[in-house]
Amino acid sequence: MKFSRFLASMALPMVMVGCASFPGTTYQLEELERTTPTGSPFTQALAREYRAFSASERAQYSWFNSQYFARKGLSAAHGSAVPPEELADWHIADGQAIHDLNAGRARLVGALGSAAPTRVPALTATAQVKFDCWVEQQDKGWKTDEIAACRKDFQAAMDAIEVQAKVAPAAEPTAHAGHTAAPTAAAKPAKAGRYQLFFDFNQTILTPEAAHIVTDLVAAAKAAGYPKLVITGYTDLAGSDDYNIRLSLKRAETVRKALLAAGVPAQKLVTEGRGKADPLVTTADGTREPQNRRVLVRFAD
Repeated sequence: MKFSRFLASMALPMVMVGCASFPGTTYQLEELERTTPTGSPFTQALAREYRAFSASERAQYSWFNSQYFARKGLSAAHGSAVPPEELADWHIADGQAIHDLNAGRARLVGALGSAAPTRVPALTATAQVKFDCWVEQQDKGWKTDEIAACRKDFQAAMDAIEVQAKVAPAAEPTAHAGHTAAPTAAAKPAKAGRYQLFFDFNQTILTPEAAHIVTDLVAAAKAAGYPKLVITGYTDLAGSDDYNIRLSLKRAETVRKALLAAGVPAQKLVTEGRGKADPLVTTADGTREPQNRRVLVRFAD
């Protein structure tokens, strides 16, 4: 982290002695945990995602970063659409990483400036916080597994956004002056014919957002001549394996019935439940993660 941001993080703890178990390191997060988010669905989702990220940083004894991201979460909880991190505010020495992060940020900023925060607010919030996670872990530089996990989660969220909110992938930026980046592939495009619908905790009922996605999905399927649609249900990692398999099947069945009601031929629909398998967002077992409570519908040959 750049020294200027380190000093900013240091300022509050010096006046918060006695408010937390370690001076200043948990106060902001505790305040965020007590705050009921307001504002748009996007800023509310952003507050929840930053709360989880700040708690994760605290658990890893990354006190200053935990506090910093809790402050972003508090701003979001009060209705402010805080921006994703600027690379210039962090110390990242790897030229290839800078190139990849610039490409990722351009992709994210394009989504934030589109209809994505309105159409898929929870998914867009996840993409932003996973980008910040990627930046923060790359700044540390040595936890390669964590860097890879944050990057994977960010890219998975962006893939889904670009399909469901119809966001065009951003053009790859040129390398910044002073950094020589090796040639790399352009930002990963969205996969055609893949739709993700998200569910509330322990629920199998379509949310208004998911119902809107069903409408888009049906229109795309009809335009494609009704290909086979594979409907796969998933859950987050809270609860037992057996229960979550059943829950994921019920979610897949909910989507199948909605597609049937919209006119998709029954013989074109295949359902399956994966339970806790293949989470969209990497979490510890037992974690309630909204982005893992989903149904994926993909067009098959």
